[in-house]
Amino acid sequence: MRRLTVDKVEPGMVLGKSIYTDNYDILMNRGTPLTIDYITRLKARGHTTVYVTDAETADIIITNPLSDKIRAMTTKDIQKMYRTTQLNLAKAENDTSSALIKSINSPKFKKSFQQNPVLTHLCENANRFLEDIMNQNVLSGLNATKSFDNYTYEHSVDATVISVLIAKRLSFGQDKLKQLVTGEFLHDIGQLCIDEKIANKPGKLAPEEYEKIKLHTVYGYEILKDVDKIEGVAAHISFQHHERQDGMGYPRGLRGSNKIDMGSLTGELRFTTSDKLVILAEIAAIADFYDACISDRPYRTGLSPDLVYELVKTGGGWQFNNELVDCFLSVVPKYPVGYGIKVKCGEYKDFIGVVATLNTSKLSAPKILLLNDNQKNKIKPIEVDLYSYRGLIDIECIN
Repeated sequence: MRRLTVDKVEPGMVLGKSIYTDNYDILMNRGTPLTIDYITRLKARGHTTVYVTDAETADIIITNPLSDKIRAMTTKDIQKMYRTTQLNLAKAENDTSSALIKSINSPKFKKSFQQNPVLTHLCENANRFLEDIMNQNVLSGLNATKSFDNYTYEHSVDATVISVLIAKRLSFGQDKLKQLVTGEFLHDIGQLCIDEKIANKPGKLAPEEYEKIKLHTVYGYEILKDVDKIEGVAAHISFQHHERQDGMGYPRGLRGSNKIDMGSLTGELRFTTSDKLVILAEIAAIADFYDACISDRPYRTGLSPDLVYELVKTGGGWQFNNELVDCFLSVVPKYPVGYGIKVKCGEYKDFIGVVATLNTSKLSAPKILLLNDNQKNKIKPIEVDLYSYRGLIDIECIN
């Protein structure tokens, strides 16, 4: 199996992962032979990439961190939670941010949010989500191939997957993991309070527009705090996931210690501007950044995973908690399985192929399968173990 942009999919290739409708019913089952009509429909629905199986890559196995059932069920619940919350927000006074926050904290809004059966279902299913992922230690490939319309919900699931893998490496207990999951599921719910024209603006944001964007963290916290089903720490994931270690993040410019501090994971938290970051939010900051950067959006193409991997790595110490970055690098590969690659230097310079398997002791040196020579001609596949070349062959991800 391998990941391809829809533009490179050829009729006769077989779908490697199921595709879902906007409401998360199955649109195309895994194993479906792709026709010109199917490929056209995928493009029309905003899918930029898919996973396919062909004769050359049939032996490449991409381990899904979540079963299709749990992924679809969770994403659908997050979608429903956003939509029902949006309906209630539409009735709120929102001419100013303070008026909107006042409406969010009104007994009527809090009651409707608290008693929403979808929220109950989502929180109950956090345990199923954890059970499904607990046998995974490394993110083998990328997570979902997102569609533009459902980006927010799919991003929430994928960021949660990455966060859980980091937390597992730290030996978090079940209660802390569940706090992390419930907080991550809804970490961007404050985006509902932001004008879509600003949130999806293709060009550079004006200073006043950026100030409005930053408020989504505050709105998210106000929506989630005081909700019995969501503990105080979990609500702070929404509040703090854009804070940075050097104090240059938002909304409060909190500073981090660049150390793993498990001491603040209590259920009830009320912070002041002088308080520190909580570790759950520091984990979420890394996961949110990585998944957002690699994802395609209507206004830009996602960055390649190897580039974003390096951005996280170099961001340790000033953007992200340095010790948590080390954990991230131990569970997220620089070159995901199934992703297209090009050889930058060495014996096979300019050959094109795909990542075949990971070396779990050195995630940055996988085995690759070369499929095209330096003139882009198809060749008999050549398997190359980068670990055995000790850095003499360098590769880069390509779409």
